Amino acid sequence: MTALSIVSHCHPFVVGVDTHARNHVYAILDAANGALLDTQSFPTTAAGINRAIKWVARRSNADADTLWVIEGAASYGAILAGTVAAHGFPVTEAPRMDAKKNRGVGKSDALDAHR
Repeated sequence: MTALSIVSHCHPFVVGVDTHARNHVYAILDAANGALLDTQSFPTTAAGINRAIKWVARRSNADADTLWVIEGAASYGAILAGTVAAHGFPVTEAPRMDAKKNRGVGKSDALDAHR
């Protein structure tokens, strides 16, 4: 059983976020089958974060059980994590990626958000 199949019992969608100082990249996944529904980048400003939350809500039917998995929830993603939690969504810190394990797989912000 994969981690995503376990998550799908409680959360219909997962939003993975690759965080940076000026922008965050968001990936929305269907937790039932792992399908990538969409990716998008938004600025880290309050307006950008609010636009991102609205964008996710449109693609997830505004499901309050959508799980947000945020990289750097205590650093670059701290404001986002607090804002998302204040909107009532469950939030968790993304596990650190193993660089050796992912060597040669390719790297982009969208791929990081999806992983």
